[in-house]
Amino acid sequence: MSDFDWVDRDRGILTKRDRQFLRGDLDDELNDNQRYQKRYQIRQRIRNAMFDFHIMYRALPRRDISMLWDGTDDWIYRSQAQRQRGDAPPYPEIPLLGRCWRDLIALFVYAQIITGIPEAESFVQWTIEEGVDKAVRRHTLENYNMFREVDSTLDWGTGDAYNLMDYLQHVGQQIPDDSDEAEEYLLDLQRDEYLQSHHVTYLFNTYVDS
Repeated sequence: MSDFDWVDRDRGILTKRDRQFLRGDLDDELNDNQRYQKRYQIRQRIRNAMFDFHIMYRALPRRDISMLWDGTDDWIYRSQAQRQRGDAPPYPEIPLLGRCWRDLIALFVYAQIITGIPEAESFVQWTIEEGVDKAVRRHTLENYNMFREVDSTLDWGTGDAYNLMDYLQHVGQQIPDDSDEAEEYLLDLQRDEYLQSHHVTYLFNTYVDS
C-alpha cells in the first residue's frame, strides 16, 4: 500500500482536491464555512454514488462487472496456483482493491453501530446477508439455470472487551526488536483498526525508542 498514490489519481467519487481536503492538506487555505461546504459536497457525492450502485448492479453488463476486479482476479488465480503447489503463504497479502472494499463495509457498519441501537446491528446484518444471498442466487440462475436456496449468516464474533492498558502491554510484548520491523508491525495494526495513531506513538516510544 505504501506505493499507492492517495491523491494524484483520476477522479472517482472524490476529486483530487477532495482527497487533499480529507488528508488535511488544505487546512490553511479554507475558512470554517468553506470546510463545512466541502464536507457537505463530499457527503452528497458519496450518497449519489450509493444510488448509482443500485443501478450498476442491474444494468452493468456481466463482462464489465468482471473487469472491475482485475487486481483481485490476478490475486485469486495466483493464490489458487500457490495452494495447488502446496506453497501458499499462511498470511497472504490482500490486494489493495480488496482492502478498499473492506473499508467500504467498515464505513457502513461503523456508521450504523455508533448509534448504539440494537436495530442498527440488525440492519447491518440484513444488508450483508441479503447482499451475499442475492449474488449467489443470481450466479446460480445465470450459470446453471437453477434456483438455489441461500441463507447466509453474519457471525459478529464479538468477544469480551479488555482494559486498554492491558491490551497495549500485550501488544508491546509482541513488537519485533528491529526498529523498522517494529514500526511496520505497529502501522499494520493501526491500518487494521487494532490501534489508533496515538497508541502507535505510545508503543513505539515505550517499547522501541526508549
